[in-house]
Amino acid sequence: MRARLENLWDSFRTSFWFVPTIMALMAILLAYGTNQLDSLLIHSERSLSWFTTTAPAARSTLSSVAGATIALAGVVFSITIVSLSIASSQYGSRLVRNVMGASIADLVIGQYVGTSLYCLLVLQNVREAQGDSPGFTPQVGTSVGLLLGLISMGMLIWFIHHVATAIQAPTIITEVSHDLEEAIDRLFPERMSEESENEVDAEQPDVLKQQTFQEILSSVGKNNVTVPSHKEGYIEGIDGGSLISLALELNGVVELMCKPGDYITKEQILARIWFQDATETEEAHQEQTESVCNTVHRVIIIGHRRTPRQDVSYAALELVEIAVRALSPGINDPFTAMTCVDRLGGAMGRFAERPKPAQIRRDSDSIPRVLVTSADDFADVLTGSFGMIREYGFSSTAVSLKMLEALSGIASHASRPDHLKTILQEAEALKSAFEDHHIVQTDRIKFQQAFLRLTEKLEPGLQTT
Repeated sequence: MRARLENLWDSFRTSFWFVPTIMALMAILLAYGTNQLDSLLIHSERSLSWFTTTAPAARSTLSSVAGATIALAGVVFSITIVSLSIASSQYGSRLVRNVMGASIADLVIGQYVGTSLYCLLVLQNVREAQGDSPGFTPQVGTSVGLLLGLISMGMLIWFIHHVATAIQAPTIITEVSHDLEEAIDRLFPERMSEESENEVDAEQPDVLKQQTFQEILSSVGKNNVTVPSHKEGYIEGIDGGSLISLALELNGVVELMCKPGDYITKEQILARIWFQDATETEEAHQEQTESVCNTVHRVIIIGHRRTPRQDVSYAALELVEIAVRALSPGINDPFTAMTCVDRLGGAMGRFAERPKPAQIRRDSDSIPRVLVTSADDFADVLTGSFGMIREYGFSSTAVSLKMLEALSGIASHASRPDHLKTILQEAEALKSAFEDHHIVQTDRIKFQQAFLRLTEKLEPGLQTT
């Protein structure tokens, strides 16, 4: 449930309707509150000199503010659409989610819509005295409407300044790199120096892990339920806590066959639940199977796109996409690509300090409950990100040198031999591509010197294996 709520919050956070809706509701409450306050002031026969106004002046003020703010909302919509179009064409349509999440357009639009709605609600209460019918002039309501109008003018200036800086490459790259760093901190919270069971499991050879899986499954029994996907799409999130609860309820083990970021086809196996069959009839067994499948379908969130909340690879690929587009012949902006490499190197340095999560997840009594057959690790993310940039950027000396510099920075954080080996393999692949393309001797010498410095930094750790 928590993973689904977090995924739902992400969709709200990157939408343009959520904040304006909340602010419109707040405007309705504010209009009701100021109306009640004005009624109390009238019945108490008290007046506040700085709030005093007449019915025609109140009507004119409120109608002017309501019309002006709703017109400004249209201007903000237009500017927002233009900025999103620029970001989509320059950096990629997948980056629109980041631009929308960091934009203040929803706040500004909500301010304008809320102000206009507030003024209209207060305006309908303005009445002039006619015969025996007393008039009603909302003194406080008009003053608050005027104040909201002044705030709206200031927010327009703030919004224009924000748009001017938000669509700049360094700003977008910073926002995307924050997504990657948050994903690393969220999914890999421990550091390599911290002794934990996760780190012990991560250090086990693959053969032992497979044997451990088999031993665990054989101890549970031969009864199992295979859960196929009921729809097609990307896995946006998995609620691991709910899977452990399901395994506890069945006194069994959940074998997870997928991970966040995977593309799932219909009827593809998501998980296999192993348990000792406690049902006595075929009908009870069928009912239990349906209940298990429905629970797993609720726990594994399948959507139409990947998200970085539980997918480190996708968070890194967002930076890669900006770099690759910058290196395309149509844009030819190596400086943006170099900034992406800097940010990617910094994030991967943090990643190198984190152990791989345990593939055997246990309950509070240390009993194995969830077996994770696949998960992102340092090697997958490093080769997947730097490999794509290398494919398009090896022809640029500046980008190639920057990649070696970033790999050197990552190496200073890495301590595991397999991490160092992955860094060396990526550096050697870059060296091969660079030297096959470049014929300028000066560039070759610069690259060879940088490559030599990197190998000297990696050599002590590789020699210990």
